[in-house]
Order: sequence, then C-alpha cells, then structure tokens
Amino acid sequence: MTEQDGLGRLAEQPIEVSRPVPASGAAEAEIASNYCPRCEARLTARSCKLICPSCGYYMSCSDFY
Repeated sequence: MTEQDGLGRLAEQPIEVSRPVPASGAAEAEIASNYCPRCEARLTARSCKLICPSCGYYMSCSDFY
C-alpha cells in the first residue's frame, strides 16, 4: 500500500513478512533435503551418501555443494 507524504508524493510503506513460529515444545522444522525428490520417502545416511530405501535414489557428498 502507499500513502502520501507531507509533500503530496506517494510514499511506499515497508512490507512486513510474517513467519510461522513453532509452538513451544514443538519439534524443529524438517529439512527438505532429508526427503527423496522422487518418492518423498525419508533418506537414509550412509557414509557420504543419502540413499532412499524406497526407490534407490541417492545423493553423494559432492551433490550437497
């Protein structure tokens, strides 16, 4: 939204961005990279890889960067 300042010009109002705050005692937010992009199953960590037990998708340590 805009409003006029004292000189008759339109002044932009700052935009406030609200972020959800977890309830007290709630678990930390899940990290999207912990889930398989193919089938959305939770990935399992093995050495330097994340492997999907459902479909076999994997990411090696070089894929993280």
